[in-house]
Amino acid sequence: MRHFGEDWTECGEGGTECGDRGRCWGWGLGRMDRGERTGSPSPHLVVCGKPGTMTPMGKASRRKKVTDPAKLKAYRPPIPFVARPYEGLPKEIELVAMRELIPAATLTARTDADHGAVEFDFVTLLPEGHPAMVRPDGRILVALQTRSNSADLSHDAGAALLAAIAAKEAGDEGVISIDVREPSERLQDILDLDSFTDMKLEEDFSFWFDPAEEIDESTRRALEQNRDEIIPTEPVPGVPGAYWCEMNRNFVRFLTDNDEAKLFDALARLAARGEANVGEGSRYVGSFRACGLIVPVFELPEGASATDVAPGTQALAEALAEALTVTERLDDKERRARQGLVSRAVTIR
Repeated sequence: MRHFGEDWTECGEGGTECGDRGRCWGWGLGRMDRGERTGSPSPHLVVCGKPGTMTPMGKASRRKKVTDPAKLKAYRPPIPFVARPYEGLPKEIELVAMRELIPAATLTARTDADHGAVEFDFVTLLPEGHPAMVRPDGRILVALQTRSNSADLSHDAGAALLAAIAAKEAGDEGVISIDVREPSERLQDILDLDSFTDMKLEEDFSFWFDPAEEIDESTRRALEQNRDEIIPTEPVPGVPGAYWCEMNRNFVRFLTDNDEAKLFDALARLAARGEANVGEGSRYVGSFRACGLIVPVFELPEGASATDVAPGTQALAEALAEALTVTERLDDKERRARQGLVSRAVTIR
C-alpha cells in the first residue's frame, strides 16, 4: 500500500514502518490486499503507527435522490401488441408481402370520408427508413418497411398517414417523422376498404420522385445502383401470394392468410404423400411467421424462373386448398411430417 502525508508527498512504506507519525492517506485494494477479489478498489484512511481503519467515502450516486413528482413525465401506456396487424384489410397478403418479402412495390388506397377521402400510396421503403413522405407534387407515400415500430404495425402506418395529411395541409413537403409510442388510429379505422388497387412491383425507388420532374444525373446513377442491389423478385403467374426471388439460390415464398394450425395440418398431409413442393426438383426448406401469417419457403432447381415453377406452384395451391377442407385427424406419418414442418418455422419480428 502506498502512503502520502498531508502535503501529498509519498511518506514511505506506511503502517508501523512509516516515518510520518501524523496522518497519511493510504490507497489500497480493500480485501484484495488479502487475496480476495472484489468488484473495484476501495480507498481507506491509514493512521501511521495504528492498525489500518476503513473510513467510508460518500458518493453522490449513493445518496438518496428525491424527485419532484411535478417534474415527472405523465405515464404513457405502451401500444398493445397485435400479432396480425393488417387483419381485416382487403389487401392483407399484399401489405404483409410489401412489409417482409418485396424490396420495391407500391399500392394505392384512399382514406374514408371522415378523414378527407385522401388518395395516397403504400410503398415498401422511403429514404432513411422514414414512415411517410409528401412529394413535391403533393402525393403522400406511406412506408411499410420502417426503422422504428411499435407493437402494432397498423397503428404505426395510421399515425404516419395522418401526420403526412396534416403536413400536406400545412403546405409542407419531404419526409415525415412520428413518435410510434403516441396513440393513433389504426389503418382499419382510417381507410376506405373499397379503395385498394392492385399492388405494383417496381424496379427501383423512382416512386420517391415527382414523375413530372426531370431527375438529375447523380440521382439517376444512385437509382441504377439501388436497382442492382435489389433482390430480384417476381410474382408467380396465376398464384396470388406466391413470390419468386433470386438470392444465393432461387426460392418461392408462398404467403396465405390461412390459420397457422390448419395450414400446418394441410402441409403435413401433402408432405406425407411427397407433394409438399412446387414441382420437380424443388423442396420445402422451412417457413417463417410474418405479421401473424405463415410463409412456406420452397427451394428451386438451379436457374428455375417464376414462369418455370408456375404450373407446380398452381398444383400446390390447389392441393393445399383441398387439404385444408379435410377434418379427419392426422395419422402417425402425417403427425411426424407435421412435427418436421413446425420445427423449421421461425418468427420474424
